[in-house]
Amino acid sequence: MRRLFTMAAVAVAISIPTSVAAVSAVSTGSAFAASSITCSSLKGTVTGTITIKKCTPSAGKGYKSATGSSGSLATGGTLTWSNSGATTTVTLVVTSPGQGLCGKGYSEFDANGTVTAASTTGTGIPAVGDTTSSKVCVNVAKNKIALVKGTTFSL
Repeated sequence: MRRLFTMAAVAVAISIPTSVAAVSAVSTGSAFAASSITCSSLKGTVTGTITIKKCTPSAGKGYKSATGSSGSLATGGTLTWSNSGATTTVTLVVTSPGQGLCGKGYSEFDANGTVTAASTTGTGIPAVGDTTSSKVCVNVAKNKIALVKGTTFSL
């Protein structure tokens, strides 16, 4: 039970970058707005950091990759974008179909949510109200988190 709870927390963290931390929102948007960025790589550790990469469109070089603490992201944490230093905050709902689309020893976690704050605005930048979604595979024993093969992380 404790292991399942830990994996769920990690999955939430993985699913998308955001935080309960103070991030000022400089834009507003509809709660049903479409995602503005799609990332084809998400990797990290259960007890460390999650990194998303290969994001498009990227608003220049500032939004191609981002990192966040796995622990804080599990409850909604902050993603900090490389190069620009901008932040994105989201809320998440995480579910798990068990092994799902993941390999042996891994559990799938699906995270869906909404961008609730963004430190800047513009084309190719996640905006308040954009939806977020991801499917990740988590292996607590190996301390690994990664996107389900063939899927993307969107925000």
